[in-house]
Amino acid sequence: MANILGEQIQLFLSGKTLACATSCSVNISSDDIDVSCKDSAGFNSTIPGRITWTAQSDNLFIVSEFDKLVDAMLNKTVLTLAFSTVGNWGSKTAPDAEGHVVPTGGWTSAGDMYTGQVTISSIDLTADNGSVATYSVQFNGHGALAKSKPAGN
Repeated sequence: MANILGEQIQLFLSGKTLACATSCSVNISSDDIDVSCKDSAGFNSTIPGRITWTAQSDNLFIVSEFDKLVDAMLNKTVLTLAFSTVGNWGSKTAPDAEGHVVPTGGWTSAGDMYTGQVTISSIDLTADNGSVATYSVQFNGHGALAKSKPAGN
């Protein structure tokens, strides 16, 4: 099994990555339902309950990207989010003036992980003196996650 670098895993909103992401995370959890009774010999017994999922991205601040996310949050827009490895990682371009190596047309999803519907639950902008401005965005999943289909299928 090959190790995968963190920069090769991205969050995709409607097929496009969030610009200048510095990190992303996905959390999937299950609520436990207590089914303990007197017959459980003094031990806790549970069964899986509801599954919830969230995703988060930390990004360098770009006004246009930030504005789109704030508008989606204020309008309570349901978005399609996928988390996946980058399908065109080998298509990196020569670094631009800022050192970015994004291929023409942007990164594409390999479609090898999961997709679902989300709304934005929070956006935090940080603009410290003497530092590059950043923002974090938190997504709450709505409904089930579906296994993504690999590109071309």
